[in-house]
Amino acid sequence: MLKHFYAFLILAALSLSSFAAGSSKIKVYFNTPVDTTFATPGNKATYLYHSLDDTLISYINRANHTLDIAVYQFSQGSGMSDIAAALNAAQARGVTIRYIYDGKDNASTSMGLLNSGIATLASPSGSSYNIMHNKFVVIDVFDTVNATVWTGSTNWTESMFDKSTNNAVIIQDPHVANAYLAQFNMMWGSNGPSPNAANSKFGAFKTASATNTFTVDGRTVEVYFSPADNTNSHIVSAINGVDKELFFGVYTYTEAPNANATVTKYNTPGITVKGIMDEFSMGYSAYNTLSPVMGNDLKIYSSNNMVYHSKMMIADPDYPTMDPLVLTGSHNWSVTADTKNDENMIIIHDADIANQYLQDFAGSFEALGGSISHVTAVRDVAADAHIQLYPNPAQDMLWVDAQDLQGATAEISTIAGQVLRTVPLTTSHTGLSLSDIAPGIYVVAVSDIFGSHTFKIVKM
Repeated sequence: MLKHFYAFLILAALSLSSFAAGSSKIKVYFNTPVDTTFATPGNKATYLYHSLDDTLISYINRANHTLDIAVYQFSQGSGMSDIAAALNAAQARGVTIRYIYDGKDNASTSMGLLNSGIATLASPSGSSYNIMHNKFVVIDVFDTVNATVWTGSTNWTESMFDKSTNNAVIIQDPHVANAYLAQFNMMWGSNGPSPNAANSKFGAFKTASATNTFTVDGRTVEVYFSPADNTNSHIVSAINGVDKELFFGVYTYTEAPNANATVTKYNTPGITVKGIMDEFSMGYSAYNTLSPVMGNDLKIYSSNNMVYHSKMMIADPDYPTMDPLVLTGSHNWSVTADTKNDENMIIIHDADIANQYLQDFAGSFEALGGSISHVTAVRDVAADAHIQLYPNPAQDMLWVDAQDLQGATAEISTIAGQVLRTVPLTTSHTGLSLSDIAPGIYVVAVSDIFGSHTFKIVKM
């Protein structure tokens, strides 16, 4: 077993450029009913009725070499599938398992079900730390084809899997998996099979991630870990970047900057804003900021034995040219999550994923008595389908693919309308240099024989 582990550690030292191309995949799952009437063609969201735990086990069963687990709560109820048995079976077949759990709240009551050969580490419980609130698994991290991350909002309990509202994100990509591995190893205190408590770093003692932005299956994916990566600032940036639609569903919402940015969008003509909060958040100032402004567009989830536990936001899901995105993970919109806890948040820039989360949000929002308009004209036909801009977000170069180029031009402007440059489109594949443009949000207007077509781009 250790031979396999150290063999893969050698692979970790190799350049990430050697990872196989075309192996990246993203899947998302929801454990409460979704509204598939909002689905784009062939893009129905996956609602797993009482089977999110079985799905997790299926990924555990795929592990051939390593499982690195950081989960806040593991309490195996009688109605759950047997996760402990799946982990024990993986360890018995030679998979090296390393497991970090929260040591402050003592929320993981089922750690004693694991084989003694599975190495575990509790996060510190002293005053210098708060809680280890992650819910992620890294599977076969050094396998250049099959390296996979399971993340999202779901703790490992019967209520979290089957009753409270949650989501799961699975990303098959070695670069993303290595980002999560680096975070795990920082807490673990070593890159070996046994933890080193003397070297481990949690909470405010961690250092910032080396890389936050990745390309997964052609999609831009951002990954942030609290508190070193200033995660909430990226939530506020995502809110500020909304053009047409903002939907959010959050368990703990206390952050004033998020609430203020949301109110600004709500008060902007032409922007739809709707949200869900769990009743737990009603005692905080963010609720007092949002509720008087949003009225019936803000729904409160209240239940005796369930919570709205997701932590997610969707931007512009019906507008494929406006950088639709989803952000989710373990990170609540709270000061504690941002400054004290160990958390992770992922942002996926993709119209299909955003649409699937819209189906999930719509199902929950409508169950609470809300309504959302169908933007069918935008969903069914992309008006600017003969023009493609990519990648978006972009770094040094933006490419414009266009047809019918008689006199066509591309004009790059700031959001405020300041024109930075105008480039003639003399070929069907034209590059626009962004190397001298500061990171931010810009507008590209492509003019051709069909008229003017406006796109929002993000310069990283």
